[in-house]
Amino acid sequence: MRFIYIISAIILFTSACTEDRYFEENIDFTDRSWNMQDSVLFQFEIDSIELPYRVKLNLRNTMDYPYRNIYVQYYLKDSSEILNENLQNIKLFEAKTGKPFGDRQSEIYSHQLLIQDSVYFPKKGKYTIQLEQYMREKELEGIVSAGIKIEQL
Repeated sequence: MRFIYIISAIILFTSACTEDRYFEENIDFTDRSWNMQDSVLFQFEIDSIELPYRVKLNLRNTMDYPYRNIYVQYYLKDSSEILNENLQNIKLFEAKTGKPFGDRQSEIYSHQLLIQDSVYFPKKGKYTIQLEQYMREKELEGIVSAGIKIEQL
């Protein structure tokens, strides 16, 4: 009987830890600096239009980042048109204290922001997500990487 409880617990634990990640990619910036002219592009393929998807933005920064927030322009495109665009304001540091938000790993802080929830893609095929830093600084110091995570719901 004890054996059955242990096996049941293991099955329950492993099924609770499954990840719904459909696509994830992160791009590291040279010298931890995001140049204003450098768009970050992610290409992926959708093979199921019956299910909804969730799109998240991944961003990593250091304490060298000079502002408390960052504006990131987001574009979702199919082969012929822009399906969605949005300007995201991501708060990286608390306004009053300057304490960093995000999950800390050594000197790097990781953030994940929901961009679109319950997205139904209109057709199967290839899509592109484009990210641009919109802080109007030629070189935005302290940004380590930017990425996209797409989950199938």
